[in-house]
Amino acid sequence: MNAQFSPLQLKSELTITEIIGHGIIWILLSIVTFGLALFVFPYYMQKFIISQTYAYDQQGNCVGRLVCTIDLASIIGNIVLWAIISVLTLGLGYLIFMYKINAHCMSHTKLVDSNLVR
Repeated sequence: MNAQFSPLQLKSELTITEIIGHGIIWILLSIVTFGLALFVFPYYMQKFIISQTYAYDQQGNCVGRLVCTIDLASIIGNIVLWAIISVLTLGLGYLIFMYKINAHCMSHTKLVDSNLVR
């Protein structure tokens, strides 16, 4: 391990207003798409939370921000596959899908310098 490494603390800076706004948008999308948006929603919920997360050093200075780089094009294959699995397993496959969503989003997340994003 690098001797100069110091642990960072991650802190989500989501506000209740942002969460409610995001939720309303996804409720409307779910109604308009007859529920199909619910297969995409967990990815974008994870992306939303990750992208509002900042890294702080031991002195409390913001040193970076997490950025999730997923987009619809990168997840569409997963969505189709897990939609089929969820239908065939009468919804039980969706439980496994939730773990895979989190893993996929974390694999497409990077820490960027706070000077570049704030």
